[in-house]
Amino acid sequence: MKRKKIFQQAKVLRLILIMIRLVELKQKIQMRFGNSLLLPPYYFYCWNGRYTAVGLQVEQPLFLLLLIPAFIVLYIYWKNTNVTNLIEKNIIVSIRFFIFLSIILALSIPNILHPVKGITTVFVIDHSESVKNQEGAMFAAIEEAIDDMNPEDSYAIVSAAENAQIIQSLSNREQGINSNLNLENKSYTDLEEGLQLASSLLSDDKKGRIVLLSDGNENTGDASQQAKLLRDQQITIDVLPFYPSSPKDVAIKSFQSPQSLYQGENANLSVSLASTMDTVGRLRITKNNEMVIDEEVQIKEGENSYTFTDFIESSGIHNYKAEIISGDDGVSQNNQSFAVSDAKGSPEILLVEDEAETENIYSALNASELKVSRTKPELLPTSLAGFLEYESIVFNNISATDVTQEQMEIIESAVKDFGKGFVMTGGNKSYGLGGYFKTPIERLLPVEMEIKGKKELPSLGMIIVLDRSGSMSGYKLDLAKEAAARSIELLREKDTLGFIAFDDQPWIIIETGTLDNKEEAAEQIRSITEGGGTEIFTPLQQAYNELEPLKLQRKHIILLTDGQSASNGDYTELISTGLDNNVTLSTVAIGSDADHFLLEQLAADGTGRFYEVQDASTIPSILSRETVLTTRTYIEDNPFYPMYTQGNNWSSLFENGVPQMNAYVATDPKSRAETILLSEKKDPVLSRWKYGLGNSVAWTSDVSGEWAGEWPAWSNWPSLWNEIVTWSFPTYQSDLYDVAQTIDGKSVKLDVTSSNQDMLPIEATLVNEKGEQIEADYRMISPGEHEVSFTAEPGIYYLQLSKIDGENITGTFQTGVVVPYSKEFTIQDQNDTLLNNITEIGNGKVLTDPGESFRPIDIKKSEKQPISMQLLLLAFLVFFIEIAIRRFGLTSAIERIRFLTSWKTDNQSNKKKEISQKYNKLKKASSQATDLSRGKIIEEQRDSPKKISRQPKIKAEQKKDEEQQHNDSSERLKRLLDAKNRRDRQ
Repeated sequence: MKRKKIFQQAKVLRLILIMIRLVELKQKIQMRFGNSLLLPPYYFYCWNGRYTAVGLQVEQPLFLLLLIPAFIVLYIYWKNTNVTNLIEKNIIVSIRFFIFLSIILALSIPNILHPVKGITTVFVIDHSESVKNQEGAMFAAIEEAIDDMNPEDSYAIVSAAENAQIIQSLSNREQGINSNLNLENKSYTDLEEGLQLASSLLSDDKKGRIVLLSDGNENTGDASQQAKLLRDQQITIDVLPFYPSSPKDVAIKSFQSPQSLYQGENANLSVSLASTMDTVGRLRITKNNEMVIDEEVQIKEGENSYTFTDFIESSGIHNYKAEIISGDDGVSQNNQSFAVSDAKGSPEILLVEDEAETENIYSALNASELKVSRTKPELLPTSLAGFLEYESIVFNNISATDVTQEQMEIIESAVKDFGKGFVMTGGNKSYGLGGYFKTPIERLLPVEMEIKGKKELPSLGMIIVLDRSGSMSGYKLDLAKEAAARSIELLREKDTLGFIAFDDQPWIIIETGTLDNKEEAAEQIRSITEGGGTEIFTPLQQAYNELEPLKLQRKHIILLTDGQSASNGDYTELISTGLDNNVTLSTVAIGSDADHFLLEQLAADGTGRFYEVQDASTIPSILSRETVLTTRTYIEDNPFYPMYTQGNNWSSLFENGVPQMNAYVATDPKSRAETILLSEKKDPVLSRWKYGLGNSVAWTSDVSGEWAGEWPAWSNWPSLWNEIVTWSFPTYQSDLYDVAQTIDGKSVKLDVTSSNQDMLPIEATLVNEKGEQIEADYRMISPGEHEVSFTAEPGIYYLQLSKIDGENITGTFQTGVVVPYSKEFTIQDQNDTLLNNITEIGNGKVLTDPGESFRPIDIKKSEKQPISMQLLLLAFLVFFIEIAIRRFGLTSAIERIRFLTSWKTDNQSNKKKEISQKYNKLKKASSQATDLSRGKIIEEQRDSPKKISRQPKIKAEQKKDEEQQHNDSSERLKRLLDAKNRRDRQ
């Protein structure tokens, strides 16, 4: 039994080996002869008096080898069959051979090949800016070309600019050209993509040609490489050249500044201009958005060079922008260029404070010999470069309502991605009181604005009255809704909330009552849509009426609008009555169209605050601040002595005791933050942590002395602030890298090379001037060599590289990357070199006559018509004929076929006779009914003996039919016996 099992396994293994050998043989044959077999064409005489060539292609010719075993099987059958009739035997074998042949041919996937008639031409039009004035001439050339095309010819049109698209699919000349196009993204020329898309319209069974209409000035992709691929597909490429547009133009050809220099050095700025005319222009150069050069220059036709110097006052990254302004200039896209310089020197601090702040912190920092630049919130930089020139940023009691959302995001990026420091001091406009809840500034600080001790807060009722008129639609309304939803998170579940939206009438969104479900309330607010006009008094009156009777400790209304009321009411009486019932009012004027005078007066009368909003992104901070200020419990104003924690490098400052502190803003420490000073309630007074690559510090008391008490007069006060600010400085060692830049259209590749050929991985961060992170691909080429690739619009980008050793950062490098304007806008001539190269590779020619676009192509191509299904159907039908011959014999089968055809004919005639008889009976019955109605019953009785005399005749006919049926049955039985005898002989 075991031996038998082993024998069976061996047989299976041998079978597997045979199958593997057959597969290998099939692959070798395919490699040697290809996958298909093309038989020579045969010529047939057509109805139109011409001869046409028809060929046959077999896609799987190896299946034809099955004819060998088919011959063997048929031969064995022919030798061993019991059929004695030689003619019948030969016919059966022939029919079976035909069946085998049909099935094997169907398996080999045969195609009948018909010669292709007509030429298919795809026109590729360059729609980029460099030839924008030539579009009309290009379409006119296509019109001229299709006028000369034959009826069998067809054409299509593809547009090529930054992206390729089909503007007219394959059609004949009876259809007109769609030339009314509004195409976008024309700042680049990608001829490669245009040729690739055009080739997709040309199938293998078409005689295809591509005609390129362009000036040849591609600035992304590789058209020559695509031409090589199309040549292998037997697609020819012709070129119809067009000269670039030549408007009056003054362009900045290049702008350069020193890549690295030192503080106190003069930076040499070189500007090169190209012009198509003699003119006068104004050249302006800004550094970090501050004007440094503004001169009128004489510009001559051709190239012009200018050199300027700029004194470097501060260290850090400086971005320069050069701009040329000329009244005769016809192209504005090439009038700007950028450059970046990295200045080394002593660290500088940016101190942001209001005019009302004291000199305490500034004096403390100066006493530590730190270089400090002071500015106001409204003068904060609006680009990343403006913050990168400082090592640390200090916010001294600055409200979030004075800083835009975009500026907060830029500061966060400077700290997180580029290692800059950030310090915030306390006060009545800082932390939660300043509206920093859920802002980018809160994310980078070591403390949270939302405190845990909400059970100690007084009972609060608040109603938000929001303008939903048509002027608020879009960004302002979306931001206001999101801000209101965010402010709900600062309320407790037991607080009272109401929300009224208004246009020309009030709409109650949330009924004033206890806040039970924050998520549901937020969704209701987000569902608000814009409406019609503006009427303020009625919704404001409704808000007062709902709050006044409630027994709450604090009741507050926030009114937001960007317009002026269509009607006036008695606001003074309304607000006065509200104050008697402990209801306060704050107002927010959004934009310049709001009634600032009225809103400011309402806030003053309602003992609230007035906010003038020019940037809608500050609305969330305003609502957050209003919600916090309404509670007035974020301020801890019981004098105390802060406690310090041991084990940090600042402990030595507090070993001899600390002064008394009067107040601070209550916050909660984040989980990874290090708390240095604690209040008696265990709230953080001084805390720090690392955020990304940077460091941030939170001082929750003020620096003026009103809250800080005796601290500003303390002897260690300057030393403390020196420690705070210097700890926030970038702490990583700076590495040196060489960055080489390659630009292909919008695609930018940076080759980063280090002098230290180590294998440590690098993290790359790329951001734009607004601090927004740009998606980039990073890969290591070899030790010390790295590649960063990204896609970007023209402008300045900042690259931060961090060397990683395990979980630690061992070194950083940062630099600016300039992406210039597209080469599409440079002053250039027609690129004949590329156009000639494309035609040479693509076996085409440079056309002078558009009519040549449909000239004959010396390429033989055929259309395929698969016939596998027809062969299988034919084999199926012939198979039934073979069964009939074997079952009944050749003669009987033929007779049966005749019988079936005759039976069908007889059956049809019988049906006709039967229908005729039924018709006659109906006609006769109708006639009898008519006769009865006329009283002819007697005559019918007189004729009754005649009817009786006909009965014997009818019986005789019936007897004759029965005899005929008996004879037919005998004949059928005899035929069945003959068929049985023949089957027994087989």
